Amino acid sequence: MEKIALLLSLFSVFTVNAQFSFTDDFESYAVGDYIATADTLWVVWPAAGAEDVQVTDNNAFSGSNSIYLNSTAATGGGPQDVVLEFGELFDEGDFMFSANFYVNNNTGGYFNFQAETTIGETWSMDCFMNDDGSIEFSTGGGGTVFLESTYPFDTWFNLTMNINLTLNHWQVIIDNQTVGTFENTINQVASFNLYPLSGNQYYIDDVSVSHEPFNPVGINAILSDLNVPSYVQFPADIDISGTVLNYGAETIESMDIVWTDGTDTYTDNITGVSIATLETYDFTHSDQLSFTAADTANITVSIENINSGTDVDDSNNSLSSEIYSVEFVAQRLPLYEHFTSNTCGPCASFNPGFQTLLDANDVNQIGNAKVACIKYQVNWPGTGDQSFNEDVGTRVSHYGVSGVPSAHIDGTTTSSSQDEIDEHRNMPSFLDITATAVATDGTDLAVDVSVSSYYDYPNTKTHIAVVENVYNNTAGSNGETEFHQVMRKMLPSANGTSADLSNGNTTTVFESYTFAMGNVTQNSFRIWEDLSNCVVIVFVEDQGTKEVLDSRVFEITGNTTVTPTWECQATGCVDPGTGEGEYSTLADCEAQCVSDITFWNAIDIKLMPNPAQDNFSIELNPSSQNVLVSIYSITGKRVSEFDYGSLQGKQTIPMNISTLQSGIYTVKIQLDNEVSVHKLIKK
Repeated sequence: MEKIALLLSLFSVFTVNAQFSFTDDFESYAVGDYIATADTLWVVWPAAGAEDVQVTDNNAFSGSNSIYLNSTAATGGGPQDVVLEFGELFDEGDFMFSANFYVNNNTGGYFNFQAETTIGETWSMDCFMNDDGSIEFSTGGGGTVFLESTYPFDTWFNLTMNINLTLNHWQVIIDNQTVGTFENTINQVASFNLYPLSGNQYYIDDVSVSHEPFNPVGINAILSDLNVPSYVQFPADIDISGTVLNYGAETIESMDIVWTDGTDTYTDNITGVSIATLETYDFTHSDQLSFTAADTANITVSIENINSGTDVDDSNNSLSSEIYSVEFVAQRLPLYEHFTSNTCGPCASFNPGFQTLLDANDVNQIGNAKVACIKYQVNWPGTGDQSFNEDVGTRVSHYGVSGVPSAHIDGTTTSSSQDEIDEHRNMPSFLDITATAVATDGTDLAVDVSVSSYYDYPNTKTHIAVVENVYNNTAGSNGETEFHQVMRKMLPSANGTSADLSNGNTTTVFESYTFAMGNVTQNSFRIWEDLSNCVVIVFVEDQGTKEVLDSRVFEITGNTTVTPTWECQATGCVDPGTGEGEYSTLADCEAQCVSDITFWNAIDIKLMPNPAQDNFSIELNPSSQNVLVSIYSITGKRVSEFDYGSLQGKQTIPMNISTLQSGIYTVKIQLDNEVSVHKLIKK
């Protein structure tokens, strides 16, 4: 066996008619040779220095030689870093890559395709062979995952990719079995890069790469898309629609579009069209498919008699689909649950593009949304995002999130792509989710949910999330200042409400909560602006699989704004965000606040220790005032109250909180008619 490099051209090397072919089984090298030193097409990564790969005879698929890549680096990867240059950029035609890999047990492997002839500018695709036996094909360093599958350890396996760059059709084959296809967001290749990531150990043999330019001939029509639903709610009349692509050299001027359900056949004669090479034609057949009851139809759609001639390849002229008519089916609304933080550097890079994708799908827009989104601001990796609270922590634990950014769509890991959204939207929903969300006095929110099931989902949870549309916050460390679709509270909590949604069952959930506005701090459920800036998202989750079965976004109606009020605190006049401050105008508060501050400075209140375990003390210095101490949970419920009567002089009041659950509490200390409010953390 030998290394072969072939370049063929009708005119000159690397013209549009050029063919490129390269194979390397590493038998032409001596053991110990560095391949980039010995060959002209293999090079080292430009910024990598002398990080070539040596030929070894320790393991091989064919012959006796292969190359071995491994990395013991604590982070990143290397030292090996070699590139097979194709000599030009390919963005049309048929590209084929094949190689045999051997990955040591529980280690992994990696390669990528570069998208530009200048190495290091753009990655068109990454292939991660992970240490758990999973393999993923992605772009953006794994940010957008196109396809996932598995591969074996400690044995040779073949990986082949057949890529039609003209049609943006990337096919992956492992050991002669097709594992999937995808469309790539960066549909071009210019070189192949081998680089072991940290912990990787793998051999590679029999590398083969080829490219044939697009060369249309004769009549070659492709039925590229069939646009029919999988499920419909009867009675229904269904359009049979699709797309024809001209992949041949001859302009398509006429054709027959035929569909059959196995019993009846319907034909449309299409004339007077002019479909040039690589142009498409969208059609809707004049005959519909009708359902009057529960049923299943197996239809096949074909294009025939193209230009009254013969198609050079009629294997791609027909598509089939199975359509079910059922009592109830709804348009599914995919739900992204995205974990992020304003202390996370990679989040600042990922989030703008992700938000662009969401906005393109009318995220969380009442009645128009093609996707819903709930973002959870976590309290790491830095000192903590101000929007973190207990409900965020529960969802982090639920999915086992250990790094951010991390997005999930309908309970599964995500590629964050339009194709993914479209795929999930095409999944049927057999849940009828309705809800009302009504605000009173700008603070009190009541949510009434009803979910009816037309399929067997016996082990579900209904979740209610109050999500803030947008707010500004400059307190983070990663440069982000504007935040969208951020969860502020889940009702009654992030644990949701269990329900048996077997076929025919209906569950109802009623929850209410009193919010405060502004002055958001970590571990609080306060709203950054007001309830008019929020929506309610209801989603139903399978408790066993964690799949989100469907979601809906609801408007908050009623009185959604809070009347500003003020109360005097030690730092000055503050709007508590509840509408219940002592003063109705800032001027009134400021007129009284100076004397109040003097009063409280004289009292000199301290809570020690804070945070506290089972006990804490209140130190104060009253002057013949009646002292009343009240403790409130984060939901506003009073959990303890103590009346100490009239006290004078320096006092230390012991408080026992051993019966309270861990969390954040508000301690109100009232001296006659004056009230001082403090935050207490119970460990």
